[in-house]
Amino acid sequence: MLTLRDGGDGDVCVQWCGSAKRGLRVVRNGPVLSNGIAGIRPADGGHDTGVERTMGGVPTFPHGRPLTWADLEAMPDDGHRFELVDGVLVMSPSPRPVHQRVVARLLVALTAVCPPELEVLPAPVDVVLADDTVFIPDLVVGRREQFSKQALIGPPVLAVEVLSPRTRHVDLELKRAKFQEVGCENYWMIDYDRPWLRCLHLENGVYVEQAHSEGEEIIELQFPFSVKLSAQSLVR
Repeated sequence: MLTLRDGGDGDVCVQWCGSAKRGLRVVRNGPVLSNGIAGIRPADGGHDTGVERTMGGVPTFPHGRPLTWADLEAMPDDGHRFELVDGVLVMSPSPRPVHQRVVARLLVALTAVCPPELEVLPAPVDVVLADDTVFIPDLVVGRREQFSKQALIGPPVLAVEVLSPRTRHVDLELKRAKFQEVGCENYWMIDYDRPWLRCLHLENGVYVEQAHSEGEEIIELQFPFSVKLSAQSLVR
């Protein structure tokens, strides 16, 4: 994950989860990055936001203020996930097939037992936690009244993240902490390499482990509703 600073007021403006790829050019002498990694040069004629597209255009990020959900809505749909954390833009590359296989199988399992007042949806669905914080979990469960035409508004009942090498730190630490802070009742993490499934439930404002499955071990969960799962069944 690259952390990009704008070079003006020193505030972080962009984080990039993954390696540089088509449409993004990593350059030397660019903005300051964590761990001494080179930045991404701003587009000619644009503000010093640290982002340049080598194929196609990209909106100029507002300079000197945190980004908002409205800014996120104006971003182009180019196959990447654009999320916001306290006004900081986080961009993630497209997921791999094994990642999507896990999401699809969990979607089927949860939809089969989901009560009518709740709805289970896979990414990409914007989850608006605040005007400057918008996540796109790999899978989300929300109350039907929470869903607008554009997004799920407020903390979901359940957010699920499937870990990948490029987003592991974000999912294990940053998103977990933020979902706990805003009161998301349940947060699950799935590692398809080992495989394991870890299910956290919010108690007195703090996540505690509700259940943990490794390999073929079947666990029976009660939150957000009753369901039996094993990590291996989501991967095979």
